Amino acid sequence: MASDGATVQVFEAGDGLLLFGDEEALLHIDDHSLTPTKKISRQQLARVAGYAGAAAGELMANSGRWVKLTSESHDAVEAAGGVERLVSGVLRGDKGQIAQHLRFDNLAVGGLLTPTAPAVLGSMAAQYAIEAALDDITAYLELIDAKLDKLLKQRKTQTLGQLGGVSAVIDEATSIYEQTGRVSSTTWSKVQSNSLALATMQSEAIAELAGLAEEVARSTGDADQAAKVLGEAADDAEFWLGVLARCIALQDRQYVLELARVFDEDAEQLDSHRQGIEIARAERVRRIEQALQAIAASVSDSAVLSNLSTVVNPLNAPRVARRAGAITTHVATFAEHADLQVAGIEVASTPWRRAARGLLDETSGAVGSVGTSAVGKARGAGQRVGKFRDDRVLRRARKIEERRGLGADGES
Repeated sequence: MASDGATVQVFEAGDGLLLFGDEEALLHIDDHSLTPTKKISRQQLARVAGYAGAAAGELMANSGRWVKLTSESHDAVEAAGGVERLVSGVLRGDKGQIAQHLRFDNLAVGGLLTPTAPAVLGSMAAQYAIEAALDDITAYLELIDAKLDKLLKQRKTQTLGQLGGVSAVIDEATSIYEQTGRVSSTTWSKVQSNSLALATMQSEAIAELAGLAEEVARSTGDADQAAKVLGEAADDAEFWLGVLARCIALQDRQYVLELARVFDEDAEQLDSHRQGIEIARAERVRRIEQALQAIAASVSDSAVLSNLSTVVNPLNAPRVARRAGAITTHVATFAEHADLQVAGIEVASTPWRRAARGLLDETSGAVGSVGTSAVGKARGAGQRVGKFRDDRVLRRARKIEERRGLGADGES
């Protein structure tokens, strides 16, 4: 489409858009609801331009953006009548009009692009999607890095050395790639063996998280045991979630290098290689979501205590709720940054006084057949229980615990 201003080429790829055109026109999208956006590097633009026809090549060599389409953005696309109308609305003004919008299944129509261009553009879109996910998981690591490093040093596990070694070689390869825009055979030889180590560490982390879920599940219904198990599991869960996050980040960085290497070595294999990576990442999501779902379910179940258990364990019952809540917070934070869907991340807690009243109501129902006098006594006791505050009960329970020498853990 001709225009009297700047033109923008739009390519739709999975959950994102590639936009090429005048830099001033593309600036209009940076503050739009379709964000996050990533600016396409000059090196990438130059490489892609070589696979485009004359007009498209000139357009692509100008400037570019990758735009993530979230589920909300997908809905907006449909509501706006398609991506053409949506993006043209974003770019409306003196400097921006859409030149042409093509899906990947018709990119070569009219000889606009070379036969290899769809694979090249698909690879670019996949790379920027991976980098966007990498930004999210890196933000999570920034939240927990200090504590994770401390836990790693305390445990002195083999995982510490493996993570450090893999990270060092990927850092080096990434620095070279960013400087040169290529992943040479020499650079690739340094990192290609990382895949096995990363897969092994990732599997170990998922297995440990699954083991935690099973251990917590065995304590369900027992306030004392659940408080103990959940207390130990809180640090373990944060530790293995942190290890898993680092593995995900390193593996995604490896995928970016891998795509760049295939681009240099055999561009005709790009499309099949990109599809393979997308399948592998989808399988990774499935396995991690399954492990997190098991933890969320077992922790939530362990926090559900009967009225009797809550009443006779005035100290450990609230500890169960607090510790279960800490674990589910770890899981929810990780899931949010890793863009994972985990249902049922919630912890129920019943105050002591409410549990006591509930227990007395249950007792009243149970002895109802004995006679009205028994029911009356139970209700009278319920009224007396109503005069107790939860904090008074807890203070008394702590004093009893201290006298018995059971060693309160200092939690308030």
